[in-house]
Amino acid sequence: MRLNRLHSLTWNALKLNEVVLEDKITLNGSGKAMVEKIPAGVIIGNESCSDCGGCDLKDTTALKSIKCGMGEEADAFFAKASKDVLMVHARPGRKVSEPVNIRYLMENGDSNADRVEILAEEGSSITVIMDYSSSKREAAGFFGVQTRVKVGAHASVHLVKVNLLGSGFMCLDDIGVAVESEGYFDITQMCLGGKRNIIGVAADLTGYKAGFNGDMGYLCMGSQDLDMNYHISHHGRKSGSELNVKGALRDNARKNFRGTIDLIHGAKGAVGDELEDVLLLSEGVINKTLPVILCDEDDVEGTHGASIGRLSSDMLFYMQTRGFSKHEAELIMTKAKLNSVRNLIGDEQTHGRIQYYLEEAFK
Repeated sequence: MRLNRLHSLTWNALKLNEVVLEDKITLNGSGKAMVEKIPAGVIIGNESCSDCGGCDLKDTTALKSIKCGMGEEADAFFAKASKDVLMVHARPGRKVSEPVNIRYLMENGDSNADRVEILAEEGSSITVIMDYSSSKREAAGFFGVQTRVKVGAHASVHLVKVNLLGSGFMCLDDIGVAVESEGYFDITQMCLGGKRNIIGVAADLTGYKAGFNGDMGYLCMGSQDLDMNYHISHHGRKSGSELNVKGALRDNARKNFRGTIDLIHGAKGAVGDELEDVLLLSEGVINKTLPVILCDEDDVEGTHGASIGRLSSDMLFYMQTRGFSKHEAELIMTKAKLNSVRNLIGDEQTHGRIQYYLEEAFK
């Protein structure tokens, strides 16, 4: 499969126009989702329901037309691999304070692909936490999930994605979002586990003053490979987006980041901003960053930047004079970056799992 292909191809010396997945994926259907919390005001269903209790979950044409970040070949893969769709529905005007928790426990040898659709109707608000984890650090297998989100007018969705999979897992995380007038979509991601992770996010800000905010934290160690592609399309007038990506690379890890802000004709007054902050902890890491701004409209604003580097000798000396070793200093700085993202999640159980994972990773 060819995944995470840039909408506007660029000079390809860094091999960032797309990622090619040559591995053969064999699914055994193990590792199904567990919905741990269903708060009041939320309906959970699927396409095979014979009785949805009068809800509109079966009317998902608008959701299925949403484009996801990995592209058409990923669409074909998920449509074939996952026969059903888990659907999360927030009714009009319902402000849901408690999160919906969807957990995937993937053990050694598990191989599964799933699809999730989230619909927040006009004036509603909802938080969905999706946690992928393994009980054993060395577990290996495959996990893929495609998530489509529709945010209605004046509605808001906070989507949380946490990857704590075993060190031998391949993970495909494909996300597509459409935001209507004065709607707001917020995504918080933590990618710590797995061996090879591919993440694609496409957000279409279709309405007036539609908003997008993304916060991504990652830690790549050993031979981990992370490939990310974010494409934020501004169609609506005065739409706004902000993307912040923070992470650290150690040992022989590899990471690709593509971030595109697309200011489309008609999006007058739109503002888009993206920033990546990368800490390099070893000489053998490979880091590639490609921020892109596409503009077909005047009276818009787009900014991007990247901060990439190692712990400075001054910072290291400062911490060593206070009794910290180089290893401890790296741990403190890495946790500071990741905790700034983790603290946005707002769920104590998820916080605890992330904290435990980080402590084990640096032993």
